[in-house]
Amino acid sequence: MPLWLLTVIFFVALIAARELGAFLRTRNNRRKAQKPVATADDTGEGDSFSTNTVLGLLALLIGFTFSLALGRYDERRSLVLHEANALGTTWLRADLLDTADAERVRAVLRRYIDARVDFANAKTAQQEIDEYARTTALQAELWAAVMAATAPFRDTPRASLVVTTTNESIDLAGERFAARQDHIPHRILRMLFLFALFAAGLLGYERVRQRTSTTLLLLLFSLAVGLVLDLDMPSTGGIHVPQDPMLDLQRSVGLPTSS
Repeated sequence: MPLWLLTVIFFVALIAARELGAFLRTRNNRRKAQKPVATADDTGEGDSFSTNTVLGLLALLIGFTFSLALGRYDERRSLVLHEANALGTTWLRADLLDTADAERVRAVLRRYIDARVDFANAKTAQQEIDEYARTTALQAELWAAVMAATAPFRDTPRASLVVTTTNESIDLAGERFAARQDHIPHRILRMLFLFALFAAGLLGYERVRQRTSTTLLLLLFSLAVGLVLDLDMPSTGGIHVPQDPMLDLQRSVGLPTSS
């Protein structure tokens, strides 16, 4: 489901919950129309306290989920830089190999870097999985090329320099895939949606005459939740992790950059 449509559905659900709360308040007022003495609830003194408290808790819950999503976004961005650095170091350390072996390793590295950029540009979850499968196949090819190139001096520090960065690059690819699959727990999102619906219902019950201001407030809450979901969906969302380090590496090894 597109993110904008999910945000609209969430906003409509909040409006419906508010209208349900307003309907219950109107029916309750009709029953109390003949009450001779006004209470704190009738004068609105209790309304302000309960409404502000619930909306404050909702804002706190949204802020908590936003913090989780932003933390995952920062982690994905950091891993892109680390992987680009590891691949760049592997490319440079190929100079430690014989000329023919170095060219063979770098030929695989060019295709591997291209695959990593395509992985970052995946637009759907299935495309992301397919690109990672391509990455895994190229990892086996890259590792085989490095092992063959370092076989004559495998127990020397020179071989260790090449093998270490190659292994680091492979590990970072797995970490990036895991980070892109790591989302806010569904239970937290369900609790957020339920809490927002109850808060909207209470808002309608206690602010039955303030339709314009409550509509704007619910719209802001919906946009905030939409932003959280956008940060939490690196493939299908609108906020993408910058790939500048990987694109710079792609240019430096002689590949045409992807848009």
